[in-house]
Amino acid sequence: MIQTALYFALGFLSAVLLALIFAPPVWRRAMLLTRRRVEAETPLTLNEIQAQRDGLRAEHAVSERKLEMTLAGVKEKSAKQLAEFSDKERQIRTLSNDVSARDTTIAELQATLAERGQTLEKTGKDLSNTAQTLEQRSAELELLNRRLTSTATKADSLQIDVAAQGTRIENLSDELKEARQGRRDAEEQKRKLETEIKALQHSFEQEKTRGRDTQTQATTLVTQLSDSEAKLLRREKEVERLNERLRNVIAEGRKQGIAATETPRGKQALVQAEESKRLREEMNTLASQVVAMVARLEGPASPVNKLLDGTGKDAAVAYDDNGEVIVSLADRIRALQKAASALESGGGEPAKS
Repeated sequence: MIQTALYFALGFLSAVLLALIFAPPVWRRAMLLTRRRVEAETPLTLNEIQAQRDGLRAEHAVSERKLEMTLAGVKEKSAKQLAEFSDKERQIRTLSNDVSARDTTIAELQATLAERGQTLEKTGKDLSNTAQTLEQRSAELELLNRRLTSTATKADSLQIDVAAQGTRIENLSDELKEARQGRRDAEEQKRKLETEIKALQHSFEQEKTRGRDTQTQATTLVTQLSDSEAKLLRREKEVERLNERLRNVIAEGRKQGIAATETPRGKQALVQAEESKRLREEMNTLASQVVAMVARLEGPASPVNKLLDGTGKDAAVAYDDNGEVIVSLADRIRALQKAASALESGGGEPAKS
């Protein structure tokens, strides 16, 4: 490898040596030829220089004229091309408008064609349906002709029936006149009945008002009766206690030989007994008033009246422990009913039992 490098270096140095040997003559020859060419091209006198300048000016003028002519031709050609371009552009615009119009016309024609196709299909279907309908109508026409023939036959018989019906209509007209007369009579009776009904309604409203007042009174009496019952229960309990005390006092008085009425406890017991009797009497009075009012509200068909009728009016008179007459509840109710009847007829105020 070193040997190869040495050979390469030796060759390179040999080439450099040869170049140094042959380079000066070649350089001198090139310089000589260059000087001769420059001297041949460069003018040596003033006339030659002036002639060379004139030649250059002439060449420049010719080239400039050629350029001007070329430029004028180019301008003219450009103007022609611009005019052609304008014409082409107008033609293109016109063609574009024509194409757009044709496209629109084609679209409309296609839509119309589609509609015509649909209409044609529909017309074909309608035509087939019409043909079927025509066949049906023909069959119906034949059937109607047959019916017409039979109807003409029936018409002759109907004319006879019409004559009979005319006679019947006259009879019905007479009956209608009689019915109208009866209707007028019925309307007259209806008006009379309406007048009576209005009078009865007025009476009913008055009775209804009285019933409401009576019901209010009954409610008040029932409330009073409830209060009286409560008081009576309390009084009865007190009376029982007082009777027990009275019996004890009487027993003690008998042992001691003193009358029961002379003791304070005995007097108090008698007072309590009187009050209890009075409350019982008020309670019976309220009860009889309530029952009488209920019987009045319910009317003659009230069960109270039936019970009063069933209760004997000739029953034996009862007496209490003090020898006083005991007035029954039925007698009290009868007395209140008589008093109410007398009050309604204007005979005076009801008496209290």
